[in-house]
Amino acid sequence: MRERPEVMERFRELRAVRLKTRKAEFLSKTPRNCKYNENLRVKGEGMCGFCQNPVVLEKIRGNVFVCNQEETSNRCRVFECRNTEESVEADFEEILRSPARVGNDYPKLAVLIWFLQNWESQSRLGRLREAWTSMLRSLFRLLFMKWW
Repeated sequence: MRERPEVMERFRELRAVRLKTRKAEFLSKTPRNCKYNENLRVKGEGMCGFCQNPVVLEKIRGNVFVCNQEETSNRCRVFECRNTEESVEADFEEILRSPARVGNDYPKLAVLIWFLQNWESQSRLGRLREAWTSMLRSLFRLLFMKWW
């Protein structure tokens, strides 16, 4: 069985890696991260991103500007990210607090969190206490329940 400090160190490492990849994903220059990009449904095409930046709309004189690809957003000079480092970290911490979301998004982190939370019951004394209460419960049921 692994020791608690070893598991805690692995949790810290994995948490740092997942947070770093999340920051890279949500702070990158992509259409979905642009403050001015708005996804609208286009008939026959599905969802498509349109730039709503006043500077861009003024330059194209009222026409629509489709910003649906990473190449377009990478070349954009007026790109503004809708996320900040603090908001990405706060969202990540919120995910870690919710067992369902962390299990869905980061299953390895969920297992480590579960292991660290149940550490007391996994110790030798905790297992002995659980076995003792289980034995007493079954003995009580045998003596006082009229199932025979």
